[in-house]
Amino acid sequence: MSLFDRVVLTLYTFFLTVFSILVILTSLGWGYPLALLNANLETTPGRWGTGIVSAVLLTASLRLLYLGFRKRKGSQTVVHETPMGEVRVSLDAIEDLIRRVGRQVQGVRESRARVTCSPSGLKVVVKLGVSPDISIPQVSDELQTTIKDYVKNVVGVDVSETQVLVETISTESKRSRVE
Repeated sequence: MSLFDRVVLTLYTFFLTVFSILVILTSLGWGYPLALLNANLETTPGRWGTGIVSAVLLTASLRLLYLGFRKRKGSQTVVHETPMGEVRVSLDAIEDLIRRVGRQVQGVRESRARVTCSPSGLKVVVKLGVSPDISIPQVSDELQTTIKDYVKNVVGVDVSETQVLVETISTESKRSRVE
């Protein structure tokens, strides 16, 4: 759910809470909210305002109803055929695997991965934070080879392309590790 939808849901829930309290109080005998509504509907600007507020609430209701019943986009998977049947591995699991492998390469401080499917195999984009005392081309080559071999051995699917993006070069690690 997007931020906009969360804001709409919050405002909608707040309005319904206030409206419910007013209806409960009116049913208990407090006539002021009902008299105020009647007075508001007797004037043209009041009718327009009530109509606009009702249209906005109807739109919010339909939007929230749509969000409640739409089909969720499932996690994409990679299918590997074996003699015993098929094995499905989610792209999220492969991304976790690549992140773990990336952090094991000497000089890599942090690693994030994004995996997409293509007809020729998997396409991997790895974003790194590295130490300042390493050779970036050497680490990139080592990482690309390691990822390709590891994914092939563990998942059984070829990695057709691996892109490496070095985002940070720092001496501080976000996590402590013994090298």
